[in-house]
Amino acid sequence: MLELAGAMPVADVTVSAICAAAGVTRDTFYRHAESPVQLLADALSAEIDAAMEILPQTDAIGDGERALLEHIRRRASVYRGAMQPLLAAPVRSNLEASIRSGLLLWAELHSEIVPPVFADDPSAMRIAVAYAAAGTVGAIEEWLRSDDDDIDRAVRLILAASPEWWLR
Repeated sequence: MLELAGAMPVADVTVSAICAAAGVTRDTFYRHAESPVQLLADALSAEIDAAMEILPQTDAIGDGERALLEHIRRRASVYRGAMQPLLAAPVRSNLEASIRSGLLLWAELHSEIVPPVFADDPSAMRIAVAYAAAGTVGAIEEWLRSDDDDIDRAVRLILAASPEWWLR
């Protein structure tokens, strides 16, 4: 799936093409995914989750951002093929969910950075995480549109746009 999505726009990837490439039947495909774009979103999420395994081993949130952007750059043709002009909804949703999960883990691992307004109010914390995750996805989409593959610059810009408390 990832090879097909890297070679053509995601909207042009068919179930038949996926089945032929994978050597499976349509029945098998539909037992595992509801559409090609959902299969793609799930495959990308699995790779992001693997990249985010760095979070418990680092003291800088920028390391997690860098790991995420390295994944995005490695799969840039796939992500660009999923943009119309924004990422296809399942891809965008799974990317945002992965970032939310990473941010919640970061806040849990570094609870001392969380301002009291969020620390004492789970609903407020979910709002802060949603805001940060959605903003990161928007920044990633813009980075993909720019054809700039400078990860260091992208990390610096995204972190500069982030609330300071995430960076402590």
